[in-house]
Amino acid sequence: MKRKFLVVCAVLLCFVFLAPGVSVAAPEHTLRLAQVHPVGSDFDLRAREFAEKIYERTGGRFQINVFSGGILGDWTESFEMLSRGSLEMNMGPANSNFDPKLILGHYFPYLVTSLEEAREFFSYGGWAYNIIRDLWAEHNIKALSVIPVGMAGASMNRLPENYAVPGESTGMRIRVMPIRACELTFNALGFISTPIPFAEAYSAMQTGIVEGQMGGPPFQGYQFRDVNSVWVQYNDYFESWWLSMHLGLWNTLSPEDQEIFMTAAAEVSETQWERSAYVDEHWRTVLREEYGWQIVTLTQEQLDAIAEHVRYTVWPYMEEFIGTELMDRVFEESGIPRPASMQR
Repeated sequence: MKRKFLVVCAVLLCFVFLAPGVSVAAPEHTLRLAQVHPVGSDFDLRAREFAEKIYERTGGRFQINVFSGGILGDWTESFEMLSRGSLEMNMGPANSNFDPKLILGHYFPYLVTSLEEAREFFSYGGWAYNIIRDLWAEHNIKALSVIPVGMAGASMNRLPENYAVPGESTGMRIRVMPIRACELTFNALGFISTPIPFAEAYSAMQTGIVEGQMGGPPFQGYQFRDVNSVWVQYNDYFESWWLSMHLGLWNTLSPEDQEIFMTAAAEVSETQWERSAYVDEHWRTVLREEYGWQIVTLTQEQLDAIAEHVRYTVWPYMEEFIGTELMDRVFEESGIPRPASMQR
């Protein structure tokens, strides 16, 4: 009886491993996807959702291992690795250190003034998506979809005068990202711009070198909750991260697999677009209710006036950075009128 039982078990095991539709083979392709946000963050979750979709829809042929928290390098290193092909996939921003034109996908002030505009322009098929996708391709990177981070602003230790009057001095020193476009923009907003790396921004405020900082959406303000007390939602730029793949690898995929990757990328992008406004409002609420911050949200009329001023004063320099041909394409496809300062 015992022998008969063992035979039956052996037959059942053979059936399980040989049955149609049951696969125990290792994946044909194992890819690494890097992103620098912490495990458990929205970006970690979107990366893992994407990996799961790909695994399921390719029948396990593609396995994507997600490396969050900057394990494989910071966002600048990840961009370089992806461009070289030493990294298969990445979720991060464009790196204008490699090409000044990529500033269009990193920090281009007042290209949009609201999250609604950003969603229209940066979603798949939007004019900004199309232009930036082409720029990534010049660096051997296939841009799949935008993973929105949010609309940027600035945190400060007090609310200065003229904070919403373009061209008028606020008399406040503010830390800006070490990017010339950021410096020019906040000078135009009336601040005394001081380029400081993010890692040194907190101590710069503690020691009084600066009185505020810019460079991201409200979550970045939260990181300065103990040294600042005011958040101004300037919407000076839309922070976009991109789900991307090395172009050489992309070109080896079949059309069917390319469609699977593009569809999955569009789906996780849509999920984050739906969350973006909530995430920004969540952190503004935390700062206001838990830390007593003053939250200043500019009206659309104020934003339009600031955008007009920045486009007039800063965009001529942006044309120097990205070139006339690309700037012409921005004006043509965005419908934004060329300011008088840039008329030919």
